[in-house]
Amino acid sequence: MVIRDDEVAELASRQHGLVSVAQLGRLDVSRSAIRGRVARGIWTTAGRGVLRLAGAPATWESSVLAHVLAAGEAALASHRTAAALWGLDGTDRRQLDISVPRGTWYRHDGVHTHESTDLDRTRPVRRNGIPMTSVERTLLDLGAVVGFRRVELALDDARRRRLVTWDTLLDTLVLHARRGRDGVGTLRAILDEHFGEVVVTDSGFERLVISVLRDAGLPTPVLQHEVRVAGRTYRLDLAYPDLRVAIELDGSVHLRRDVWEADHVRQNALILAGWTLLRFTWADYSTRAPLLVSEVRAALRRRP
Repeated sequence: MVIRDDEVAELASRQHGLVSVAQLGRLDVSRSAIRGRVARGIWTTAGRGVLRLAGAPATWESSVLAHVLAAGEAALASHRTAAALWGLDGTDRRQLDISVPRGTWYRHDGVHTHESTDLDRTRPVRRNGIPMTSVERTLLDLGAVVGFRRVELALDDARRRRLVTWDTLLDTLVLHARRGRDGVGTLRAILDEHFGEVVVTDSGFERLVISVLRDAGLPTPVLQHEVRVAGRTYRLDLAYPDLRVAIELDGSVHLRRDVWEADHVRQNALILAGWTLLRFTWADYSTRAPLLVSEVRAALRRRP
């Protein structure tokens, strides 16, 4: 069998001089041909199922990629390692983190392997030739392994460099919020601390509340649901349409007299149409979240 050295070299040039046995298999390179090249020193072993072309330098980046390749095609550099690859403030290269789907076995000295049940929810990116988590997912995961202020420092840097926005961070929070999910609490706390900036985004407050409800194990409500009642169309902040449960989140604008009066007309119309209407303020969310969750749960249970 003829080894297509030009194709192997081209692949290795994009991967810090590395190729995996699986990748070589897709290039129709046989196991016996691989063993022959290794025996002659043309390729050297860089990890389980990973080879380095002779002469390629061993660097920190190549070490990270070697472990990612060895852990399987779904593996990604993540957490502190991904943050270092993004070059975020307050991060360093001392700890090597990779994430793999739950049930994937990969263990190696000096590597922290995170088995993830939601790795499919992140959009993998390739940075400097290394498959890794998106910057939003990286910031979420970072909260599971380092303190609040270090995550905040990295997040501020990412926003300053326009790698993320409040909207993309909110979307990531909602997407991953579930009971016991490490990192969710830290990211939510940072967003809470920057409330004044977050609420000016599209549906910022509403998405923070969605994350709390999902984190508590409740179904995800519909955002900005439109309902027609008595010939008029109303838009509900959050809703469970099948159960006719609506959640309204009141900001400072609701203190204006014209808004306050319109709210009452709207509220009465919805109640008469058979809707259960719950209203919460920022204080309810930020200081009484367990009560907010319990009241939503009770409303859902009361509906047939």
